[in-house]
Amino acid sequence: MKGVIKFVKGWLLFSLLWGIFMWFVSWQAQGKEIGMVIVMSLYAGLIYQALMTMVARYKARRAQV
Repeated sequence: MKGVIKFVKGWLLFSLLWGIFMWFVSWQAQGKEIGMVIVMSLYAGLIYQALMTMVARYKARRAQV
């Protein structure tokens, strides 16, 4: 269960930071709606966190060998 909580925390933290960064860098100038910005940042955070989890699990498995 700890792994799931850690995954969700990382996902939401990255999504929040990515969304804020992208809003000020480009999305605001493009006129993106706030709802679409939230969805886009949640997807980006989910993909990022899934990749980081895969890398961490790969390294852990490799260290056991």
